[in-house]
Amino acid sequence: MEIEHIIPKAKGGTDEEDNLWLACRLCNSYKGIQSDAEDPLTGKRVKLFNPRKQKWSRHFAWSEDGTQILGRTACGRATVIALQLNNIVSVTVRQQWVIAGWHPPTSN
Repeated sequence: MEIEHIIPKAKGGTDEEDNLWLACRLCNSYKGIQSDAEDPLTGKRVKLFNPRKQKWSRHFAWSEDGTQILGRTACGRATVIALQLNNIVSVTVRQQWVIAGWHPPTSN
């Protein structure tokens, strides 16, 4: 895990605690300086999910087999695409976690 800026410093974000979050290296590298992205359903640009201000279960759900993250809202869908949350590495790891009985989490 590494420290991620919810609003990137390049876009005016700060190092204040309320703008920081922990993210896996892969997700953080996909995010880069993005703070918004296009919702693939509506084509509208929306803000990416903010884990400090939004509830995960409102914007995302697990696929039936527990290996993929599904966007439930415009924000969720845009975040799934922008951060490539269902990349092959993440899905493969989640498959192993499901087999081990560790995934998906029971609460969000």
